[in-house]
Amino acid sequence: MKTIKFAAASLFAALIVCALIAAGMIIYQSVTDILQNDSAQALARRAKYNNLVRLRGLQQTGPESSAGYKSIEMLALYFGMEETPAPGKNKNRWNNIEFLRELQNVFPERTVTKHSNLKNSELIDLIYDSLESNNPVIIFHADKKPETPESAEKKFEMRYSVVVGVDLPNNRITLSDPYGTVLRYTLDDFIRSARFDNYETTLYEKLTFALRIYAKNTIYIITPGSPGEN
Repeated sequence: MKTIKFAAASLFAALIVCALIAAGMIIYQSVTDILQNDSAQALARRAKYNNLVRLRGLQQTGPESSAGYKSIEMLALYFGMEETPAPGKNKNRWNNIEFLRELQNVFPERTVTKHSNLKNSELIDLIYDSLESNNPVIIFHADKKPETPESAEKKFEMRYSVVVGVDLPNNRITLSDPYGTVLRYTLDDFIRSARFDNYETTLYEKLTFALRIYAKNTIYIITPGSPGEN
């Protein structure tokens, strides 16, 4: 009997410790979010950003075959691959680590760099510099799903889209999304999308953000040359 009581007490204590650790991690992530939420509006007034930059030659394709994977298919066409890659494991959702590995698997001859938890100004600056060099950028963000016959409610979802243009003087950032449509954001709306400000995060998802399985202000930049090249 004493052994059972001791085991139950140990289990209860372990659950309390886990709950406290989880709560601490979520609080830490909330503080990090606040520190990284700087203003990107000042960038529009700098001469560097006077010109429109965009990814030329990207083909807009039909609806995605697997959630999150359409951006990879679009870039495969953009890079002139003879065959569009088949979605790996037919996953319904790709976390940031899995998506990076899949990009590296599909484009082994190129270098794929993931940047996460960027400040807002850093996010815009990296995207701008990459497009100016004609290097594709995929953004992890949240937006509403298209309306379907089954559901008239447009719920927000996590997704991966290709950034096709940045025009700060005209307050516009353009994405090619997984549903075969073009999204045009103002700078503020783009930041909100990249930071998941309009996304109702579940407790589980809050933990995954705290564990860096998912991360806000996350982009993937694809550049020429494999990682092993000098």
